[in-house]
Amino acid sequence: MSSTHIPERSCIICRSKKEKSKLFRLAKIKETSYEFDKEQKKQTRAIYVCKSLNCLGKLAKHNKVKLDSQDLISMLNIVNKANKNYLNILNSMKNSGELVFGINLLFENIEHVYFIVVAQDISKKNEEKIFRKVNELKIPYVVVGTMEELGKIFNKEEINVIGIKDKKMAKGLIND
Repeated sequence: MSSTHIPERSCIICRSKKEKSKLFRLAKIKETSYEFDKEQKKQTRAIYVCKSLNCLGKLAKHNKVKLDSQDLISMLNIVNKANKNYLNILNSMKNSGELVFGINLLFENIEHVYFIVVAQDISKKNEEKIFRKVNELKIPYVVVGTMEELGKIFNKEEINVIGIKDKKMAKGLIND
């Protein structure tokens, strides 16, 4: 029984632990100056930040981390492209009958859910509830878009979470 080690790091903004590959790496170049290490290969100390608009917005205002504006724009472009892709895919899947949205429907159908999309601006309480269940059942997930953006997919005001019940669709989103 071989288990491969997956390196984890903590976001300096929200302190959440994630796989290293799911975070941006900022390589230290001077005492308080950092640069975006896109390939994550620079031989220097580094800090990590979530690939979310929320954490990047707070990073831009962070006093102890000086980052070139071009690096910040590059990271924002990556996040926006990823968000747009997920939102477009979910929008095209909305009538498939394979999506459940909202925490109650998600938990009612959790044994049939293979992938979860969580809004970036979900409340702390709901976030903890979802991530506890997701980690317990080892369901892959992504944090993408705002509750308003997820809501637009279903012509609702706000949606905090979407679950994908189709295995093939979920696999496609995981590998996206």
